[in-house]
Amino acid sequence: MLLTLLVAVPAALGPLLRGSWDPWAQTLVASVVAVGGSAWLALRVCLGYVPLPSARARAWLAGLAALAALSAWRGPLSGEAPFELPVLLVGLGVVAATAVLSKDERETVDQAVRAAAWVLMTLAVYQRWGLGAHRPESALLNANTWAGAVLMLIPVAADRRDWLLVAGLGLCLWWTKSVGAWMAFFAALLLTARWRGEAKTWAALAGALVCLVAVYNKFQSPEVLDRLAWWRAAAAMAADRPWLGAGPGAYAAALPGYHESGLTAVYAHQWPLQTAAEYGLPFALLWFAGLWRLLFSARSYKRFGALAALLHSLWDWPLSVPGNLWLFCYLAACSVPESGEGAGVRGRWRLPAAAAALWAGAWAASAVFALWAADRARAQAAFALGEGRLLEAQALAADAAARRPRDSESPLVYAHAALGRAAAGEDPALHLTRAAEAFEASLRLDPYRPRAWRELAAVYRRLGDEPRAVAALARGGQACPVLRRRPGG
Repeated sequence: MLLTLLVAVPAALGPLLRGSWDPWAQTLVASVVAVGGSAWLALRVCLGYVPLPSARARAWLAGLAALAALSAWRGPLSGEAPFELPVLLVGLGVVAATAVLSKDERETVDQAVRAAAWVLMTLAVYQRWGLGAHRPESALLNANTWAGAVLMLIPVAADRRDWLLVAGLGLCLWWTKSVGAWMAFFAALLLTARWRGEAKTWAALAGALVCLVAVYNKFQSPEVLDRLAWWRAAAAMAADRPWLGAGPGAYAAALPGYHESGLTAVYAHQWPLQTAAEYGLPFALLWFAGLWRLLFSARSYKRFGALAALLHSLWDWPLSVPGNLWLFCYLAACSVPESGEGAGVRGRWRLPAAAAALWAGAWAASAVFALWAADRARAQAAFALGEGRLLEAQALAADAAARRPRDSESPLVYAHAALGRAAAGEDPALHLTRAAEAFEASLRLDPYRPRAWRELAAVYRRLGDEPRAVAALARGGQACPVLRRRPGG
């Protein structure tokens, strides 16, 4: 029962918590999974038998975890999104746990996901009819990420024969007006069709063609052109660091270094390319090869939902949202039956192994909480800076930097607070010098910040050091093409 709960928390609760987008939600889910998973493992060790995924699945998951950890350790920008690795590890844990769940236990998780679907669907209906929202997004971040969740929830509802929920979710998908989601839905139908002249196959083909026409109709729109630019940037990032990538979650930080116009985006809107850019090509190949095998190893409603979401992620970012990713991992893992494998534990090793499992869970939870504490301190520093409490902002930024030394945001907050104090006449030379030092510290961690390079050059000029100002812009130009195009800032 404990393992069932540990799968249901990320798969069902994750989407309800605004997709677990916020750091507090990611901290909550990751901590529950870490502590609960270690407690389950300790209990099974004490009982003398630990159920395990198949040997092939264990090797696949262990390889993915090792490559992801290496990317986080060696990636030059991995400190920019520290929660990305815990989010991925929770997803891998969901896959591993689902592999050992029995059919009845999976049905319990299905019921939890179904209940979450009812809540999300009801909220979307209220937003549309009660609040007049043109494109309701339910509890997710926007209509497109909600559409990605709907693609996965409809098959779960169909599997449980809840046709009212299926109809409601279908209406929600229509309201999102997401051409990409509809194209993924029809493409998944075509990939899973038997091609025996069935009417639904021809209907899926017709629907896919209509979606392609809709995409072609806006091919010259910014919505499409920006995506092409983001994809080219992601491909260039992967080519520059093919083995371990730039680091988990590093795409947004690295993007200014790969686009001359200074175009920004949090995600590449192309999950495989972004995965290769952030984690490296070996991880991406291993990850997607394993997913492909999972999704085509059996025929089921849930397999269809995972496949549709994966196709949707080829041109949008539904699986970049943690809650959607965890639900996807559960649906994909349900494509294979219970492994039935396990390992016995000898009596003399049971107590030490159980203690080690509990310690590992406590350490993992405390590490995630430490990340959240650092993120909270940085957010408080930025808030204090915005309210003009400059001394407090500097203290909080220094605390955040001490808690998370690889974060480039905290030194930036400190630098702007120092600039504010210099502008207020509080020993300008001292605070300008401190601002320059903070900018330098931030840019050593993340050199892809055109605005910060310009601000650093301006600080050096105010200090009367023109050569260092010119050198700063030259260094910035090496990392940011937009500075090479406009060297004067």
